[in-house]
Amino acid sequence: ILMMEGNRMNYMMMSFYFSMLFLVLFFGSDDLLNFLVFFELSMLPIFLLIGWWGKGKERMFSNYYFFLYTLVTSLPMFMLILKTMTLGMESMTLYNYYNLKITWFMFLLLVLGFLTKLPIYGLHIWLPKAHVDAPVGGSMVLAGILLKIGGFGMMRCFMLMGEEVKMTYSVFFIMFLGVWGLMFTGVVCLRLTDFKV
Repeated sequence: ILMMEGNRMNYMMMSFYFSMLFLVLFFGSDDLLNFLVFFELSMLPIFLLIGWWGKGKERMFSNYYFFLYTLVTSLPMFMLILKTMTLGMESMTLYNYYNLKITWFMFLLLVLGFLTKLPIYGLHIWLPKAHVDAPVGGSMVLAGILLKIGGFGMMRCFMLMGEEVKMTYSVFFIMFLGVWGLMFTGVVCLRLTDFKV
């Protein structure tokens, strides 16, 4: 309620509506480029939530971190999608019928943007700053939206792979990072005094 006081309530509701629209388009897209575009556009309302309605002193610094990690990790995915589109592969459902072999390195480039939003250990440095500086409702939206689109993007990327890549070391390395992050974060949380972090 506190973050929706005054005239800014209408702008916040508009950002939530746009966020829902981008999420519906993201979850329903079959085209690879649209998938990436709506994935990135769904970050825009979260960016506004942290920067405009955030209560922390360093909220602009947190937004810079958020923007930098989003840009740097999504760039390899964008380049790989453009490469596959030049070969004539736009549809994600028909991707397995084409004869393009995805190597483990291409797979890691493809999922790097989703691993940042999941967040996986080593790519999550922006997340505690964003949660501390965002309002409480914005922190809930931040966690809810990012975890869903990160997990959904990972599942869609697993669908693009052939059977020979699904059980490679890159997949086990991602699982190892997830388990390691869970254990390491649990140990760190025993010493924290700021519960929002």
